[in-house]
Amino acid sequence: MNKPLPDKWIRKAIIDVANGMIVNGVAIPVYANRLPPDADANHFVLISTQTNTVNKYTKCGNAYESTVLLDVVTSFYGSGNILKKTIADDILDKLRDLTDDLQLDVSSGLYIHRQTQSFPTDITTITPTENIYRKFMRLEMFIN
Repeated sequence: MNKPLPDKWIRKAIIDVANGMIVNGVAIPVYANRLPPDADANHFVLISTQTNTVNKYTKCGNAYESTVLLDVVTSFYGSGNILKKTIADDILDKLRDLTDDLQLDVSSGLYIHRQTQSFPTDITTITPTENIYRKFMRLEMFIN
């Protein structure tokens, strides 16, 4: 297969459409893999794991079946911030909308033919000093 792996193009597309999105009056940054050392964010999106499988069973040459996991993270200091979980819901909903018809940069030579969004189980971590709410979205794409 002579086509480039789509990973960097997928990350670029997600950052281009979602980085700095405004949710409830707050700008939400999007990071690839981890927060930079100078990040000061309680609400952010991580572009987490990516996978690619070469699909050799297409009429138009090989294609990729790609997935990417997006991790919405919100954290609040103090205890009992139960209602603040809704900002994680709002961020995920905005992210879902912004990535619903993701387009890869033309210079990649790649095109998303089909895309599916799924939403794995949330994770809530409560400590004596902090509440962390995480919501996930998996994008599954057929790329040629």
